[in-house]
Amino acid sequence: MKQIFKSISGLKSMFTLFLGRFLPLALFTLLAGGAIFLLERSSHLDLLYKFGKIQSIDERSPLTIALQQHQLVTISAVTLLALLIAAPIAWMRALKQRNDLIVEHQNRENLRSIKLLLDSTIEGIYGTDEEGRCILANRSCARLLGYSAPELLLGKNMHQLMHHSHADGTAYPETECRAHRLITTGAAPALVTDEVFWRQDGSAFPVSYSVHPIQEQDRIIGMVCTFVDISERRQLEDQLRHAQKMEAAGQLAGGIAHDFNNILQIISGNTQILQYDLKQTNPDPPQLLEILKAVERGTALTRSMLAFSRKQTINSIPLELNQLVKDSQLLAQKLLQKNTTLQLDLTETALIITADEVLLQQVLFNLITNARDAMPTGGTITIATAERLLDEQSTGGAKDRVPGTYAVLMVQDTGQGIPEEIRQKIFEPFFTTKDVGKGTGLGLAMVYGTVKQHGGFVQVESKAGLGSCFSVFLPAVAACLMPNRNGTPESIKDFSHGTNSPD
Repeated sequence: MKQIFKSISGLKSMFTLFLGRFLPLALFTLLAGGAIFLLERSSHLDLLYKFGKIQSIDERSPLTIALQQHQLVTISAVTLLALLIAAPIAWMRALKQRNDLIVEHQNRENLRSIKLLLDSTIEGIYGTDEEGRCILANRSCARLLGYSAPELLLGKNMHQLMHHSHADGTAYPETECRAHRLITTGAAPALVTDEVFWRQDGSAFPVSYSVHPIQEQDRIIGMVCTFVDISERRQLEDQLRHAQKMEAAGQLAGGIAHDFNNILQIISGNTQILQYDLKQTNPDPPQLLEILKAVERGTALTRSMLAFSRKQTINSIPLELNQLVKDSQLLAQKLLQKNTTLQLDLTETALIITADEVLLQQVLFNLITNARDAMPTGGTITIATAERLLDEQSTGGAKDRVPGTYAVLMVQDTGQGIPEEIRQKIFEPFFTTKDVGKGTGLGLAMVYGTVKQHGGFVQVESKAGLGSCFSVFLPAVAACLMPNRNGTPESIKDFSHGTNSPD
């Protein structure tokens, strides 16, 4: 049925084109026949009058009537023949016009499809002539370079527009440009991953681009370039390298901690035996006490190393994060100097997590101590909590960040901030900016390992002169039962859905 309608529509359009061609020819033929009839009639009457066959030109006689009838039949026959000849000519011209229109329509559709295809890619694509001027650009190319429409790029020298400088800002001559050399010297097509392009606003972004020549009869008349912004890829690669480095360091720290702990146990056991044997002569041998204190410090060190390597044993129970912060406030206050203020900004909503209470308090105290040390002249430390719902986009594709609902513990200070080059190393074991003897470099490493072991992650935000904020993301429990103060289980509100859990 669809094919039938299509055929009928084609016949209608063909008939319209035929009439457009035939009617002017028919009208011209009829007018010409009428004019010939009038001219012949006038010339014949004038000739009969001169030879005396009629008394006047206007005379109505059998001879003039017969002559007019003969002229009418003859000219009508000629006119009809002309119309019959004009009809197929008009039809052939209409058919040719229809074919031309079909080809033109197909060309327009092909161009539209090509443009739609180019504009649907995430890669920026542009082509240039022999002089490097843009002759074609897709929508992604304009967007990546900061332009509102591809038409704004046409006719511009693309190297001068967005490839004029290296990543460090030094000039990039056109003669050294690998894309430009492909046109001028016929160099082989290139794939480049170590350069930057510049946007309209003057900002740069790392790119991976490839260039290929546009050839016509073995002559290069331009080139086509495809490129992508690899900023996100670079960031993910850096995160992967950092995660691999931290994993290797964790494995090393875990192995050392176990062996070191065994050594400490031998030292501690033998020291206690000596202490017992010497108890009769010297009740409190100071040297042995110093050894035992050193053993205790070493044991604390191994616990931190095991926390970083995520090999410590945890005793997870349901906890309410806000209550944990409140219970830790008094002890946390004792860690601070008099010129340092501690503030709480807790959510009214219950934030239920499953964690080891002791280890999580250690995480909090380490972050508070770190914030205190970042403010030697005093300041304000703010402990805040929040609920965050992370989706695939907000996790950035990181494997250690599962989409879902998180309870967030934030410790913010008003210190001088952390420089970018140091921020990348703060969670590495034994890395510290403190003087020798004033820090082991395991505080933040322990925070990192403990939070990872609880299925969470840590984010750091810092600006020079504006302080730092450490955010600990811990998976939230949608609904659970916790014992109340009397030891009787009570229902905890399902804060992720806003409903109470069933009894």
